[in-house]
Amino acid sequence: MKSTIAIGNTSINEFEVTQSMAPTFHGQQVHPVCSTWDLAHQFELAARYALEPHLEAHEQGIGAELCIKHLKPAPIGKTVVVCATISSLDSTTVVCDIEAKVGDSLIATGSQVQRVLPSDKIRDLIQNAEDA
Repeated sequence: MKSTIAIGNTSINEFEVTQSMAPTFHGQQVHPVCSTWDLAHQFELAARYALEPHLEAHEQGIGAELCIKHLKPAPIGKTVVVCATISSLDSTTVVCDIEAKVGDSLIATGSQVQRVLPSDKIRDLIQNAEDA
């Protein structure tokens, strides 16, 4: 990782909740809000944006853990702002604390862990998983 990576670095990911983000089971929409699984995707993106500018050309990050606590619903049409802040790091691990808000209202918190490895090592891990 580049020397620019540091605890406290942040990234912001903003999105509007759309109909396609609502929880749907057996073809039926359950609630007209952002689903937890879509919010989890946005958490992953925000954490990746916090890491991406600090990767060396030969490195990649790969997700290792995601924790999310969904506190309040975000209805369709609302804008959600997701902020990922690097809270811990070492030579191979970057941890982001993440918050999501609609306006001033905190709707979710969590964390995400990425492992940073040489790109060829990640390629080998994926290849070995395909061969298993």
